[in-house]
Amino acid sequence: MAEQNRPLATGPAQILTRGSNTSTVPPTEPTSAESAPLIGATVETRLAVELVRLVADEIKLDDLTPALQGYVLHGHRLALASLLPEYTRLEAALDQATADRDRYYAAAFNPRSPIKIGPSYAELEITRAEIYSGGAK
Repeated sequence: MAEQNRPLATGPAQILTRGSNTSTVPPTEPTSAESAPLIGATVETRLAVELVRLVADEIKLDDLTPALQGYVLHGHRLALASLLPEYTRLEAALDQATADRDRYYAAAFNPRSPIKIGPSYAELEITRAEIYSGGAK
């Protein structure tokens, strides 16, 4: 029934407005040179309270609306992207320091006993003395 009362938008605008040439929207007054309010200024106090609760771990990220989750996660991605080069450099420096630590520890405190290669110098001297003195006894 409601569809029958609506005019079809197939004719000129004069027919649809029934000959009226006045605007139904009142003219707006010129705006001053004041800047527009910031986006979200009307809900800023409530958002600040929720941010404090989120930082204090009173609420989880899943408790936020999808739009607020998007803002938080976007900020997190931007922070990670700005810190990634420094993080990569520090991770490589840590790997190098760990390898140096292990190498220096092994050189200073090698738990294995030294490998004995052949007779000692004292044994060689005894053998030489026997050879040059006329043979082993």
